[in-house]
Amino acid sequence: MQLLYHKKIIMTNRRLFYIFWIVLIGALLFAYSKSYDNEFHFDDSHTIIDNPYVRDINNIPLFFSKGSETFSSLPLNQMYRPVVTSSIAIDYWLSTKFSADGSGYDPHYYHYSMMLSFFVLLVLMYLLIIKLFDKAQKTTWNQWAALFATAWYGLHTVNAETINYIISRSDLLSTLFVIAAFVIYLYFPAKRKWGLFLLPIIIGLFTKLTAAMFFPLLIVYFALFEYPLLREVQSKNEDKKKLIIRLLLQAGFLIIIIIVGVGFIIGMQGDSFTPGGTSRWLYLITQPYILFHYFVSFFYPYNLSADTDMGLVSGILDWHLLVGVLFIIGIVWFAIKKGIQYKYAPFIFGIIWFFISLAPTSSLIPLAEVANDHRMFFPFVGLMISVVWFIFQYIWNHKDRVLASRKYQSAIYMVMLLILLGHIIGVRQRVEVWDNGESLWLDVTKKSPTNGRGWMNYGLKLMSDGNYEGAMNAYEEALKHAPKYSYLYTNIAICQNAIGKTEEAEENYKLAIQYGYYSHKPYYFYADFLKKKKRYAEAIQQVLYSQELAPEYVYSFYLLMEIYAAEYEWDKLSIVIQKTLSIYPNDKTAIYYQEIANNRLTQLDVLRTKAKEFPTVDNFLNLSLEYYNVGDYDSCIYASNLILELDPNSVLAYNNICAANNQLRRWDLAIIAGKQGLSIDSESQFLINNLAVSIQGKESQELWKYKTADELIAISLEYYTQKNYQSCIDACMASIEKKPNNAIAYNNICSAFNAMQEWGKAVEYGKLAVKYGPDFQLAKNNLAYAESMLNVGK
Repeated sequence: MQLLYHKKIIMTNRRLFYIFWIVLIGALLFAYSKSYDNEFHFDDSHTIIDNPYVRDINNIPLFFSKGSETFSSLPLNQMYRPVVTSSIAIDYWLSTKFSADGSGYDPHYYHYSMMLSFFVLLVLMYLLIIKLFDKAQKTTWNQWAALFATAWYGLHTVNAETINYIISRSDLLSTLFVIAAFVIYLYFPAKRKWGLFLLPIIIGLFTKLTAAMFFPLLIVYFALFEYPLLREVQSKNEDKKKLIIRLLLQAGFLIIIIIVGVGFIIGMQGDSFTPGGTSRWLYLITQPYILFHYFVSFFYPYNLSADTDMGLVSGILDWHLLVGVLFIIGIVWFAIKKGIQYKYAPFIFGIIWFFISLAPTSSLIPLAEVANDHRMFFPFVGLMISVVWFIFQYIWNHKDRVLASRKYQSAIYMVMLLILLGHIIGVRQRVEVWDNGESLWLDVTKKSPTNGRGWMNYGLKLMSDGNYEGAMNAYEEALKHAPKYSYLYTNIAICQNAIGKTEEAEENYKLAIQYGYYSHKPYYFYADFLKKKKRYAEAIQQVLYSQELAPEYVYSFYLLMEIYAAEYEWDKLSIVIQKTLSIYPNDKTAIYYQEIANNRLTQLDVLRTKAKEFPTVDNFLNLSLEYYNVGDYDSCIYASNLILELDPNSVLAYNNICAANNQLRRWDLAIIAGKQGLSIDSESQFLINNLAVSIQGKESQELWKYKTADELIAISLEYYTQKNYQSCIDACMASIEKKPNNAIAYNNICSAFNAMQEWGKAVEYGKLAVKYGPDFQLAKNNLAYAESMLNVGK
């Protein structure tokens, strides 16, 4: 009867245990329920979005054989992590197969795979923890302690910084493989001689080098958990010296493996990679405080930021260093004090895990960021083991009092529940922050207000939404903290060019090159600017500079293709296409331009044919934009109206109609289109901007009705001195309506287009100025300048 009672208790506990696992899975799904559509962020741009290698799943063998250049499109960031790149390529392939639009960049599939990996990690983590706890002191509470540790880790707010950040799967997967290796080692001791536990670590090394920390962790595990027991059961025929020699030989074997493995990985790294830090000494003495910061964040995840502004300490007298050193001394002293008893082995092991796992990022290699929140993912496994075991040991030591009091039991359950609920709330808050670029970088500007890069990225997001004023404000704030940041000047230039400040834009493109001469990006963006101004010869030269620094940067090839296609340089276009396909055999853009080169077609011809054969919204949208780019605004409007026949709520179509009518000075029609679009999406910044131009143009038109031709010329000169070149042109056009053969008006238009570096239009209006004013020397000079610049660009 008593046996049946015990079996019933066991069955009840087992059923309850499984129920708690289901609750944990449900809590995880709830905590991250809004994360699956979170955008790509930060390093996702060069490792995923701009990385052409991941677009072909057949490249997976290449990721292992070719080296680090397949990991990132930025040479300075190219590391050898083929498992990470392979997982990205698989997610890209799944996205192309199952996303609604066939895009390879549907974030859902990337987040799904990360969440699945996270679930696997948590199961393995439970298996590791329960085995460690049972080895130290087997109790009936261990499974609940291990489950709580797993739940706490799975729901920990800090870990949301890793799970929400797609490319940080390197931390997720490498940690998973380390835990998997321990599970195999602990659960299959008879198979250790076959080295099966090394298989996950080999994969882990191809994921991220931090997986190499498994080897020192394994030695620590053996010293804490197995060596003391081994000494007790050791045969009397084998003395202590022989035992130590045997263990040293095994440790030596592991050290050889780690040296060979790490050496191979480092050998596959690109020569262009740089960790980004400056002072090795200052970085090293900063890390004690960073370790303290990480430790505190375990208990109180404060001030989480996607891009921290924590900097280097000033020297050995800096108070941050003192705090960090005292923290390390204190925790080591406490660990040694408790380490005398074998039952505290999990506590000691967890503390050492925390420090060892941080060694690659918190020691002699100076990284660009002294701290990073996703670096806590791996060390928190050890810290969780240590903290939970210490807490449950304290409870176990007072179990009689706890079991005798419902008050104590309720208090313990309540604290555990509050911890998990608090972290669920924290995770959901961080998921909201990581939702899109604007929310993420706005959070960074608040949490890390002296981070120039954070301000720049916030401005970049505002600029992509068409909020140029807000973007410039963010860039100005960024300049206060990063006055020599090359990327910042590039983005300022892009923003200035978008609002018509062409001269200032070009100066900032050149400043970007001055401060970032070692990077291909400033040359590439300056080349793109020159291409849009039809200064093709200059653009090609900048592309070539870019390719010297990044020979396989695919967007440089694309830019050359655009230029040669626009110039009808078919032979040169074919050479670039073949070179691109030799590196990226299935590149869709190269194949697209191959059709253009083979059939001697313009891009407009191809888009027209494609829209005719496949009359979709996207095809008509691309055609509409190309018409706009070549200055055929009526055709742009026509193509946009075809879009509205397919999708009456297309905001982009209304935006293009509004913009094209603005160019044609049809202000009334532009206003109608702008208002119609805003009735569908009132927050479309591009429509807001274009409608503002329409309204201003309409107001100016009404005012200018009562002005004479000469008065309008005077107004145009005022606009010119203010560098408001488009308004200068508008005033001159109004003057021409009143006085058709107005040479001064045509000359002013020529000057404005010269200032905007639109040489073709400048030549067109300069010729009209000379036609109506044959003796007008200023007009001749402006025309000559425009023609010379136009020839330079060819």
